[in-house]
Amino acid sequence: MGVNGIYGLSGSGLDIESMVKVGMMSKQNEYDKMAQKYTKNEWTKNALIEINNQITTFNMSSLTDYKLSSKMNAKTATSSNEATVKATANATAGNMAHKVSVTNLSTNAYLLGTKSFTRYDLNTTNGTGTVNSDSTSIQIKDVLFSSLKVNNGTVSGYIAKAEKSASWLADKNLKFGYDSNGSSPNNQLKLSDVAISFTINDGVTKNDAGTALKEIEVSYTYAQLLGTEEGTSPVTFNDLVSKINNGGLNVKASYDSINDKFSFYNSKGGEKNGINISIGGTTGWTGSRASLAAENFLNNMGLYQSKDGVLYNGDKRAEKNSNGNYENYILFNHASSNVDNPSTGENKFAGEYGKISIDGAEYKTEDNKITVGGVTYNFLNTTAANEAVTVTVGQDTDAIVDKVKSFVESYNKILSGLYEKYDEKKESGYNPLTQTQKDQMKDEQIEKWEEKAKKGLLYHDQTLSKIIGQMREAVSGTIEGVDSKYNSIYSLGISTVGIKGQLTLDETKLRNALAEDSESVYNVFAKLTTEDANGVKLSDSESYSKSGIAQRLGDIFTNATKLIRDRAGSSTDITEDSDLNNLLRELQTKMSNFKKLMTAFEDRLYKKYDAMEVTLSKLGSQLNFITGGQ
Repeated sequence: MGVNGIYGLSGSGLDIESMVKVGMMSKQNEYDKMAQKYTKNEWTKNALIEINNQITTFNMSSLTDYKLSSKMNAKTATSSNEATVKATANATAGNMAHKVSVTNLSTNAYLLGTKSFTRYDLNTTNGTGTVNSDSTSIQIKDVLFSSLKVNNGTVSGYIAKAEKSASWLADKNLKFGYDSNGSSPNNQLKLSDVAISFTINDGVTKNDAGTALKEIEVSYTYAQLLGTEEGTSPVTFNDLVSKINNGGLNVKASYDSINDKFSFYNSKGGEKNGINISIGGTTGWTGSRASLAAENFLNNMGLYQSKDGVLYNGDKRAEKNSNGNYENYILFNHASSNVDNPSTGENKFAGEYGKISIDGAEYKTEDNKITVGGVTYNFLNTTAANEAVTVTVGQDTDAIVDKVKSFVESYNKILSGLYEKYDEKKESGYNPLTQTQKDQMKDEQIEKWEEKAKKGLLYHDQTLSKIIGQMREAVSGTIEGVDSKYNSIYSLGISTVGIKGQLTLDETKLRNALAEDSESVYNVFAKLTTEDANGVKLSDSESYSKSGIAQRLGDIFTNATKLIRDRAGSSTDITEDSDLNNLLRELQTKMSNFKKLMTAFEDRLYKKYDAMEVTLSKLGSQLNFITGGQ
């Protein structure tokens, strides 16, 4: 049975299917040649892209290191007492010794809690509260109120009084929502009223306008603390910590649930970086219930300022009573000695600057770290009076030698890879497989065949030849403008071996060059000259001759990348405009059109053989009639 008819009725015995296939053979061969041409150009495109990726990676990563003074002119900084001063040096640091004295280290504002909270099991029906010190609850309401009553949207009770509350703070001020006798409700507060309010700033963080201190307002209503609104839960200590820590300040809060202690810390040191807590809130000190609640809440933390591992309240060190409890902790109220402005109830706590002397000059530091003359000093301890630490800066010869070795290895790897493709000859008899050939082979056979068929795609390729020539030229000759006998890689102990320009390093010569003139060694690799002494821009060729080999290679690979992209594109996609992509798109169109022609030609063949079968059938019928069926 054929595609366009039923054969064999004529009794001709002709194999029409085979006849059509033979008739189509020349057309199929013509199509296969186009497909093979497409595949070969696609392979060539991918081979160029692979080389381009290797060049780009080398140019953007490894080669960048050989242009950096921090790598090619590395310095060491050795401290005579690393327990007190550690140091690192960059390439700009002079090779010399520095005398360093540390009068005191910088400190951070740090408030450390010493008291565990008393918790209450609150009965919000009758307003009573029972002490429950063993409770694991970390809800603010359980430590803020000693009793609490909620009735028809109103609230009354007592604020939990701190052990060391100021004497002026009478008990009646801690009571809310009761009449003067403390019995029947008289002036009850609403659940929507603010229950506690205070603000925190760090002394330096500005708002978006950059004109005022940014503050975090810690303010909760009774409803929020109780979690009475639908879908809400009572505010916890962790909620408070998150509110402070996510507020955009340098001040951070922490709650240690194991030891039941709060702490506040400014991540930056120095006198201007503080922890400023205003118990008056954003509206200033008013003596409101919310401010009183804030005072007692903070005072119940038993906070001290920690300095150099010692707890202080102002200038007074922390002391414990006979029961082992701290007594003289910081008190938060508008009359406190820490208050900067009684009208706002702001309590300020600051860090201290570190005081440092380097080569006789005095410096202040916020974070016990400072960079002077290309040397970065990290201060760990103070020095004794009239004593100093010596920091000696010198050349890091080993690091530079290792970096030059790395350059030689990287250069050789790139160059040998290019030569490998450039010298690789085509395997005779191996062309891209046709689809018919693939259908008759196993996957392993196809893979092995194509591995051989891909050889020689870039044999004596002009693009590779250009890159190879430019690479070899870049490392030859002197670097103009380097006024030293060390003005080429050959003078540094790097020479070429073999006909393919591989580099080899004489480490002894390189170390001698570094000992005599390390700056010139750096310039041979990394010098970049784009203008003359008068600031006039140099031509590309002039800039090239006056620049170090890493700069030269960088320019070569940048141009090579553009050259390969113009030829092959930057990805496997063929929609991008490039020589090979344009050719591949053209071949795709030709192949598609030719497929249509093949289909039409095949249809014509079948129609011709259909007509032949009909004719043969008629002739057979006539012959039977004449012979009488015999």
